[in-house]
Amino acid sequence: MKERLIGDDQLLVTADTSLGDPLWDWVAADAARRAPDGWRIANIGAVPTSFPMAGNPGMPYGAGGATGVSMWILYRRDTTHAQGQTA
Repeated sequence: MKERLIGDDQLLVTADTSLGDPLWDWVAADAARRAPDGWRIANIGAVPTSFPMAGNPGMPYGAGGATGVSMWILYRRDTTHAQGQTA
């Protein structure tokens, strides 16, 4: 597990993944950049975008995992922080 500070009161904790540290470092930096304006990570998700070709009839979805992924980060703004600010 690796911990990354993403704001004065937020911590992003990640496990080892095949995507590696550069992806999570980017997520942490993006969240830290948004934190002063009241934005907080509400959800992180991903879906596969492509799969390898089927290797044989016994393995209809291919021999490996997904070869691409689409990832999203859902931010939610802290309404107490946003009060008094104009959009």
